[in-house]
Amino acid sequence: MFERAKLGLALGAGGARGLAHIGALKALERAGVRISFLAGSSIGAVIGAAYAASGNAAELERRLADFMTTDLLARAGLPKLRQALGCQPETLSQRLETWLKKAYFQARIVTRTAVLDSETFKGMIEYFIPQVNIQDLPIPFRAVGTDIKSGRAVIFSRGPLRDAVYASAAIPGVVNPLPVKDMLVVDGGVINMVPVLPLRHMGADTVLAVDVQKTIAGENNYNSAMDLFFRVEEVQSYYLKELQLRRADLVLRPQVGHIHWSEFERTTEMIRLGRDETVRRLDSIQDLAGRRKRPWWWLASAPPAPARDWIEV
Repeated sequence: MFERAKLGLALGAGGARGLAHIGALKALERAGVRISFLAGSSIGAVIGAAYAASGNAAELERRLADFMTTDLLARAGLPKLRQALGCQPETLSQRLETWLKKAYFQARIVTRTAVLDSETFKGMIEYFIPQVNIQDLPIPFRAVGTDIKSGRAVIFSRGPLRDAVYASAAIPGVVNPLPVKDMLVVDGGVINMVPVLPLRHMGADTVLAVDVQKTIAGENNYNSAMDLFFRVEEVQSYYLKELQLRRADLVLRPQVGHIHWSEFERTTEMIRLGRDETVRRLDSIQDLAGRRKRPWWWLASAPPAPARDWIEV
């Protein structure tokens, strides 16, 4: 009687943990779930853009496997950054090495706007993202960034796909911002970890969100003012994200919280965890995808449009 509701898929930020999105996409493909709209923040924008261009999760996985054999990851220096800022050294020599690396990266952070060279980062983006315009993609797609001048979200709906993905994945302090008109755009995950509302404005009747962030549980090991500063930021980000996720119809949470955001070498594990979570929730997903759209006159009145507070470019 009524047409099928259009399903939007929101892919969240989370660094390397976002590779679980590939597993989710593979499981959705195998189950025959049709995606009408895609939106992504940070790594979610990288995976979402690549999938919107190809519509083939297996090809994206193969591309990722090939990427891991190149020198791009090593040139980016992410493993060294993780060792300096994220691991727990055990031996005296490891502690000394970590201290030296931390001092090196801290010196770069205070003397430069970014740790990672922009050309290296562009090379990584170009490896996965074709040179096309967003409006020409087979699956309608939006990348989400943050304008650090105005503090507002930026939604990329037109123009070069590679530029949009670069901006959305530009982690502050790690990658230089992208100048766009009179804005400076950085990582979309700063204020929009999982972009649900942009999908509603694209025309999605139902939204499936994939959240790859860690849980809020802390380690109770805050030995410095810097530790406390980052913990407060983490708590704020978590609760902002949870408020946004309330606008989704269903949220998938792959169990990837134990993985550091820079551990890209754990691709197989993360893809498996994304697939497992999707398969586990498959009945609910198929129910969501199979819903029928009710026209506004079926209700007492037309539903109000969701609030819109972003800059669209």
